[in-house]
Amino acid sequence: MSVLEGCRVLDLGIITAGAATSAILADLGAEVIKIESPTYRDPFRLWPTGEAKADDDMPPLFRATNRNKQAISIDLKQPAGREVMLRLVACSDVVVENFRRGVLPKLGLSFEALRAVNDRIILASVSSQGETGPDASHVSYGSTLEAVAGFAWGTGYQDDAPVISGRDVNYPDQVAAIFAAGMITTALRSVHQGGPGVHLDLSQRDLTSFLIGESFVAASMGEETRRSGNAQEPFLLQDCFQAADGTWVAISVRATDLDALNTLLGRSIQLHDAALRSALAAHVAARNSETATQSFQEIGLAAAPSQDGAGMLKLEGQSWSHAIQCFDGKRVKGFPFQIDEAPLSIKRPAPGIGANTATILSEIAGYSADEITALAKAGVIELGSA
Repeated sequence: MSVLEGCRVLDLGIITAGAATSAILADLGAEVIKIESPTYRDPFRLWPTGEAKADDDMPPLFRATNRNKQAISIDLKQPAGREVMLRLVACSDVVVENFRRGVLPKLGLSFEALRAVNDRIILASVSSQGETGPDASHVSYGSTLEAVAGFAWGTGYQDDAPVISGRDVNYPDQVAAIFAAGMITTALRSVHQGGPGVHLDLSQRDLTSFLIGESFVAASMGEETRRSGNAQEPFLLQDCFQAADGTWVAISVRATDLDALNTLLGRSIQLHDAALRSALAAHVAARNSETATQSFQEIGLAAAPSQDGAGMLKLEGQSWSHAIQCFDGKRVKGFPFQIDEAPLSIKRPAPGIGANTATILSEIAGYSADEITALAKAGVIELGSA
């Protein structure tokens, strides 16, 4: 039995933060219903080209964050659409959203409105700046979040500009989704034990700052924190060097490694000797990455090639097992963890727009066939192809 089997999640999430949160819940066995509007789609359906693709060739970002879900299309701006939503809330356990703050209340779907029809509902609001405060209404993306949360302050090289991870990494969104899924499962446990429904305020800014909180504590004590690139105390040297095959090799050298390293390099380098960097660079540049890495590992140094995507795929089953999965003939993003007794798996591909609208309204919300037809004609819902 899956961990969250029997749990129903209404997913209003878009892009990464919200949609990836509910994707983890779906992987854990929850019944997740992705809700989009006939007039507004999840932008990931169009990334990165800005053009829609056929359902069987959806962008990788959308497929990754929406597998294992069903889909319904409802216009929540219409009173009848709000009524459809509330009927679904009445028989669900969780609502996940990452709209701009204020959007949900304007739609008449505040936590109070949801709780009025289901006093055990859990509303998980994943936002960039949190529910309150002077920046709550600001639009943010991963890059700006890394800046305001202090994350970029600690990255990059000395005297250079801060470095943001960008869309390809999108650190705040990725980490927030994992923590949010954990908080939701904790809240579900509380509700199932008789506790009331709750509104979870999940701020990506707060979470990102928390993860590097030690740096802020040091600053409050007057300790100067300077960007140091790849260098890190107490290592004599820690950096990346390019091998003959073009691959970069990461190396960390401790003071206790110096004798063995001198023997390997045929040099007599002393502590804090500036020649250490040039000697390592020359040694790595004269070999391919595999040979260079092995030569350091054999004398006890921490060394490893800096893998790109193709390199990581070659290591499947060796250095990782769950991060990438193959489903329906395509590779998709996998799981951040695995449970031996109840393995996570991908059972269905990301759905097309409104693919399950009629089935969900009929079997879950209790609408008749005539009522569903009327809602479709009024533009309240969108009937996609299953």
